Amino acid sequence: MEKRFLTTMLAMMAFFALVSYIYPILYPPPPKAPSAKTQAGAPVSGAVAPGSTATYSSLNGEATSNQPAYQGPTGPPTDPWAIASAPDSLNAPIRDIVVETRDIRAIVTENGGRLKSLTLKNYNRDKINPATPDSPLDMVNPLNKDLPLGLWLTQESGDGRVSLANLTFTADRASLTVDPEGVGVLTLTARTNVGLAIVKTLTFKGQGFLLGQSIKLTNEGNFNYQGRLGQTIPVVSYSLRPTRYGAVAGFINQNLFSEAPADAGEELAALARVNADWLGYMDQHFLSAFVFEKGADGQSPEGLKLGAERAGEGVGYRLFQSRPLSLPKGGSVVYTQNLYFGPKEATSLATAGHNLGASLDYGWFSLLAKPLIWLLRLFYDLVGNYGVAIILVTIIIKIALWPLTAKGYQSMKKMQAIQPQIAKLKVKYKDDNKAFQEEMMRVYKVYGVSPLGGCLPMILQIPFFIAFYRVLDYALELRGAPFALWITDLSVPDRLFYFDVKLPLLEAPTGIPVLTLLMGVTMIWQQRMTPSMGDPTQAKIMAFMPLIFIFILINMPSGLVLYWLVNNILSIFQQKLINKSAKSTAPVKAKT
Repeated sequence: MEKRFLTTMLAMMAFFALVSYIYPILYPPPPKAPSAKTQAGAPVSGAVAPGSTATYSSLNGEATSNQPAYQGPTGPPTDPWAIASAPDSLNAPIRDIVVETRDIRAIVTENGGRLKSLTLKNYNRDKINPATPDSPLDMVNPLNKDLPLGLWLTQESGDGRVSLANLTFTADRASLTVDPEGVGVLTLTARTNVGLAIVKTLTFKGQGFLLGQSIKLTNEGNFNYQGRLGQTIPVVSYSLRPTRYGAVAGFINQNLFSEAPADAGEELAALARVNADWLGYMDQHFLSAFVFEKGADGQSPEGLKLGAERAGEGVGYRLFQSRPLSLPKGGSVVYTQNLYFGPKEATSLATAGHNLGASLDYGWFSLLAKPLIWLLRLFYDLVGNYGVAIILVTIIIKIALWPLTAKGYQSMKKMQAIQPQIAKLKVKYKDDNKAFQEEMMRVYKVYGVSPLGGCLPMILQIPFFIAFYRVLDYALELRGAPFALWITDLSVPDRLFYFDVKLPLLEAPTGIPVLTLLMGVTMIWQQRMTPSMGDPTQAKIMAFMPLIFIFILINMPSGLVLYWLVNNILSIFQQKLINKSAKSTAPVKAKT
């Protein structure tokens, strides 16, 4: 979705430039038809977050995409010593162990030694759902029975996967509270009825979102085992609703990997080699991931495999990682790795290390995005309102780009002035296109007009628009940040009132997208002020542009729409000043 959306937006801007500047050059209007107005350079949207090719049920994580996903090793259990718990623990009660740190509250169930819940104390669910605006954000979907950190085994001799997700573990304590500067350890042990002993150790730091994990397996039975040990993380929506942001992501082979869940398995299976720092599922603001410790050679654990698969009917997708496991009689092996369950926040990610900061992907123009983030935070510190901070940053961008915008606008005015002459040439040389092109270029040279003079300045501004678009679309700072009146969360779509109905174009909840409609009105206003190239067909095409941008932005974060609206208002103000200045200057004359 990310790549496709960005490509679409850039194609739209190319089309916009074509209609605005190139079309009237090749197909000038008759001298008497200067009636339509075209739009001056409007900001370009950037790429959006990936993952919308597969959406998920807000409650049970069910995939709605029909695309086939790569299937990991599945099938009926083929291992004779797999699932059953030790006889003396068959009737033992299964406990939930509560772990408290400064930043998280985790619940670890003895059923499989899995995470039953992991609540981020400083984050609530987003306010887009009026029914649950203040409920704590749980990184584990409470209605998805496919819990994180379930273990499974496969034998070298077959493809059957044996799940240990329901193996009964015994924890060494009933609860664990960790001081902010301390470290706490929870140990869970289990033993199958044929003598496979498993010790899973989870390490919790007093602050932060990086968890340590080690898994020790010991062969206390009368068997030899060759196969793989795997572990899973389900792909779920943290916000309990379908979003366009969800993606399987990882830092693999020194690059950010990002794909829709339905496509990720096939893409991961196609990798020629795997040197991974992490693999997980992320959305607009949060990330759940396996985090791998690398050896002295800077490589991933030997034999590491990564994958994504459809978890089952009504469940959705899950991620898995697995490693080779060799257990002769009396043998033992220990696997270690970390886990990250937390926000995509720069400081937290940097503290966790392992290139987790790559999940903050601002696209092609990251070098521009980072100073814009700094400016946004600076203005917030000064005014205490992110909506006002967005307006101030927009003003700074407009001031910085003012000379480019003015130059483009002036070039368009010159082009408008010579259109009658170009139209006459079109009639005169209607049967000789080569002669028409030569005469048209001569006119441009005589009057000192560049055919790209209006287009090029606009193109040079596109990186700034895209960079700030990415900042506002993904900035965790905007999550839950109010602006004014009905806008109580700048990270969700703008809605005035909530209606208990569904409309085709609106993502839930349904309401009046006031900012988006105002943005469309200002775009129309801006078009009416823009120098006209005079072609009726062109005018009809351009008339649809505000509707197209309303369609694109109607479900975008309100902070982004606020930026776009303010930019349009500033552009209108700039054009008024330039128009006023142009009235006092002499008309375009031929160069002597």
